[in-house]
Amino acid sequence: MHSLNDITGTGDLYNPYGDAELLARAQRCGLDPTDIIYLSLGETWNQAAEGLRSALARAVAPHHHGYVLTPYGLPELRRLLRSCIPVDHHLPDAAVLGEDYDVAVSQNGTRNAMFHFARLLAERADGDAARPVAVCSSPGWDYSGVFTAVGYTMRSFSVTSRSCYQPDAEEVRTLLRGARARTRGPVLLVVNAQHNPTGANWDATTVRTMIRSALETDCSILVDDAYYALHDPHTAPTSALRILLEELAPLPAARRPPWLAVRSLSKQFHCNGWGIGATTGPPALLEELLGRLLPQYCFVSAVPLQAAMATWLQDGASRAHLEHQRQEYAAKRTEVTRRLTRDLGYPEGSYFAGPCGPYLLLRVPPWFDEHVAREDYRTWCLHRSGVLLGEARMSTPGKHHRGDQDHVRLFLGPPRSDLGQALDRMVAAGLGWNVSSASSPCSVPSASSAPVR
Repeated sequence: MHSLNDITGTGDLYNPYGDAELLARAQRCGLDPTDIIYLSLGETWNQAAEGLRSALARAVAPHHHGYVLTPYGLPELRRLLRSCIPVDHHLPDAAVLGEDYDVAVSQNGTRNAMFHFARLLAERADGDAARPVAVCSSPGWDYSGVFTAVGYTMRSFSVTSRSCYQPDAEEVRTLLRGARARTRGPVLLVVNAQHNPTGANWDATTVRTMIRSALETDCSILVDDAYYALHDPHTAPTSALRILLEELAPLPAARRPPWLAVRSLSKQFHCNGWGIGATTGPPALLEELLGRLLPQYCFVSAVPLQAAMATWLQDGASRAHLEHQRQEYAAKRTEVTRRLTRDLGYPEGSYFAGPCGPYLLLRVPPWFDEHVAREDYRTWCLHRSGVLLGEARMSTPGKHHRGDQDHVRLFLGPPRSDLGQALDRMVAAGLGWNVSSASSPCSVPSASSAPVR
């Protein structure tokens, strides 16, 4: 892992990120942070696509260092995204670019776009009886942290191992109808068809039924496509954006609810810090979101990064990079699941490695809750093996998640050698399905002493 001082700072000011606190505690207990294998948030710090880094070094013109006098992103990158998004998502010919939808550059991450979309909808609420409601999956990404900040009540539908983490469309319909009956304000359905944290690719028929239910109950829709491009080579990702536009087509403009789709480019190329992606929505909504709200708090930023991204996306090497990355993720999923079964004794059904996204979901071993209730499993694993796993039910920075963390995420982004070493350490530390260690966190040796095969 990278040096803590470089990525978490010195600790002189309050840091809300739970992983930063876990890493600082581990360092105080004698673990070397540079020896920790970080499999928590989708980050490696050192695997940004080489061609993208090269583009940043050579593709920045003098005017890219100044203001861009449009809130919709660097014009060159926006033009490119307006041509790429319809192709990548197989958008229907009947949906007219510039009329039924448009595309802009998002910056500062998909979280930023979601927050201000939620803010825009909440502005339309009038009084307590109009309190907005958001409906999303559980487990899932930290939608609660975004939406509750602007006054939303959260409702969730379950995705479980019994259904291979596919939603129950009837449960979603019931939730939407119940939410609509209880508020005059906005009700927002979140569709995360390449599901975080499981990697499940939601069935297209189920997604279509969910979207129809939202339209029938006058609900807004957020399509979270953060991991749309990260899928196994033989998997066709469900395009929730395409389905949404197909379902909107028969409706007159006046009956179409507000909707937004967010897509991360940074996730595709291991450059999370760039925060660049695509925002797709009705033209009038993009004008409100970016033309009115955005100038209230910032100008378009990171323009040199946007220029480099535009150059990289036009290079055939970017497509080759994605294809190679998909093959690598598929190989890692196969190898990690094999090791979980063979070396750590995980039975069938105790983990899930969906074909989309960069994560694998693991159940916390049953012995842990029975014998180590005083600890958090991520902390236990970190101090005994030097491996930091991620939360399955992602919590808001600065807040503890409400509810049990009975699963953890394992990030598959690092090289296969690092993943193999992480599993070796977990085996050596007795972190299998049926074996535990009872020593206190600070009494174990440094992770560097764990044997590596």
